[in-house]
Amino acid sequence: MASGEEGSSAASEVPSDDDVVSVLVADDHPLYREGIARALSARPGIRLVAEVGDGAEAVAEIRRLVPTVAMVDLQLPSMDGIAVIEAVAQEELPTRVVIVSAYEDSATVYRALAAGAKAYLTKLASASTLCDTVQAVARGETVIPPALHSGLAEEIRSRRDRTGDQALSARELEVLQLIAEGLSAPEIAERLFLGVTTVKTHLQHIYEKFGVSDRAAAVAQAHRRGILR
Repeated sequence: MASGEEGSSAASEVPSDDDVVSVLVADDHPLYREGIARALSARPGIRLVAEVGDGAEAVAEIRRLVPTVAMVDLQLPSMDGIAVIEAVAQEELPTRVVIVSAYEDSATVYRALAAGAKAYLTKLASASTLCDTVQAVARGETVIPPALHSGLAEEIRSRRDRTGDQALSARELEVLQLIAEGLSAPEIAERLFLGVTTVKTHLQHIYEKFGVSDRAAAVAQAHRRGILR
């Protein structure tokens, strides 16, 4: 009886399939990639589903497996990490991308987050930090290490100073209104008779003018400025 109770308790501690975070790792350095893979595989609640060393292969595997999170090196053959993020966004795949990079400069961090990265880690991050970040991003959080905060804040201020409080163009206002209504980039493209790439360019201009990095923040900023009611 006692052993049965112990078995039941142990079983209840095993994460259900719904709680397990599936992860793809993309890095062209085999040793580092294997190190990340080992760290992730050792954490309960995380399941490694693929390891790749190429950007185009990462997109293909994300498309095929639809992992919860993709940990992607910024510098990859064929497609860099930013291009991977953009491809995932363009196809509206639900995978959340975490950039892991040797670069720590604020401009690079800003560019990755503006493209849609949900976290930015340096390659000095510990195994525990990698795993914690994956699980936080899976919960919908955005993760930026404290060491990068001040540089990123300065980059945002600098970009805001350069752009000033620029007014949105008529087309940008149309795109902004439609994202506030919840339309996707392809839906906006169809509504406005534009290409999806053109819509994404308008979105990026809106983000830069508002000093934000995602749709929700852009809409919130528009409401604060009285552009949307």
